[in-house]
Amino acid sequence: MNELMTKLLRLMSQGLGLEKDCLKKKLGENPILRAQSNFYPPCPDPEMTLGLAVHTDLNALTIVRQSEGVTGLQVIKDGKWVAVDPIPNSFVINLGDHIQVLSNGRYKSVHHRAVTNKVHRRISLATFYVPGKDTVNGPIEDLIDEKHPPVYRSYRYAWFLEEFYRPEGTRRMVKETFELLTS
Repeated sequence: MNELMTKLLRLMSQGLGLEKDCLKKKLGENPILRAQSNFYPPCPDPEMTLGLAVHTDLNALTIVRQSEGVTGLQVIKDGKWVAVDPIPNSFVINLGDHIQVLSNGRYKSVHHRAVTNKVHRRISLATFYVPGKDTVNGPIEDLIDEKHPPVYRSYRYAWFLEEFYRPEGTRRMVKETFELLTS
């Protein structure tokens, strides 16, 4: 998974017109790879419960392997929830908040959720590429110019986590805390 993450980060760096190892370097020398499995039992009335509420991923990059033949992952497209149907022998790649910040908003972290299925159980396995706690994140300087002023201020990943875990009563899009206000 680390090799796949590295390859994806290289391709995204090149897509931004940067050196191929730019994003990987900016995410720090000691990133954390974390895996998580999710089990969603069948629910006779899926409208009554969400498997996972709408959110963006806090990390940089997520690779998801879904159960074949069972939909459940959804993304927002044109203001509507759209199913991300599982394709055999494939992964779903979600960009996280830190890619959005590093790219100065050129890449967007995806708003997504998981819903239950009426008949079938669903299992997903996600691998997260997480910056080290001392990594300083902020827009990459080469992506800032007169047409593209900085959208976010720089911060340590540890500060980002503190903000996320601060009790506010609702799940927030934490990256917005680090947005710069423009006039």
